[in-house]
Amino acid sequence: MANNQKNTFNKNKLLVVLKRFDIKLKELKYFLLAFSHSTYANEYKVESNERIEFLGDAILNFTTAEYIYHTFPKLPEGKMTKLRATYVCEDANFSYSKELGLDELLLLGRGEEQSGGREKKAVIADLFECFLGAVYLNSGLDDVKKILAEIVFPHIKNIDNEQFIDYKTKLQEIIQADHGNPLDYVVINQEGRPNEKIFTIAVKHDGITLGEGVGRSKKEAGQLAAKNALEKLVRK
Repeated sequence: MANNQKNTFNKNKLLVVLKRFDIKLKELKYFLLAFSHSTYANEYKVESNERIEFLGDAILNFTTAEYIYHTFPKLPEGKMTKLRATYVCEDANFSYSKELGLDELLLLGRGEEQSGGREKKAVIADLFECFLGAVYLNSGLDDVKKILAEIVFPHIKNIDNEQFIDYKTKLQEIIQADHGNPLDYVVINQEGRPNEKIFTIAVKHDGITLGEGVGRSKKEAGQLAAKNALEKLVRK
């Protein structure tokens, strides 16, 4: 089964990711382990990535805490804890995984693949910690820090957490709690060349426009429309 696992794993994609940080692949087995979801492990009788996720989680928390400690020397313990929680959480880890393309390396069981497991936020978020665990076992903590220095730490330094906030979900929770009817996101304008389009989206509820957003993708514009609607609700 190990040979089958290697045959289905996108090693070339892994090499591209590692090359970005000048990391040499020494032990492929750790990366095969890191990307073996429990459904894949059960199907092919191999070890799942749950233990290596435990290791990666500890490494991510420690290295992030260390960075915050040295970067913000006057920040009290409580605020350091909150700051770390902002950048080490499911939404943040999901964003890091997608930026690296780790979802393309994920090994899933057939049923989980067919049911959309590759798009599940929790599954993709866990991959980031699994990947860090594999890098640590492959070549040590210094290589882990190379990744964090580019993918995680710049956000902390700039206190840039907006990209991790799911405004659409927050708005949906508020509206459905009061009214129950779903929200509609409508493209009201798009302009620019095919590869450089700018979208304007309105979020509506029962035909009433709650907010608008403009972005380089429908996803971005939709999030900004939801953010605009939330800001209006707060002002009321």
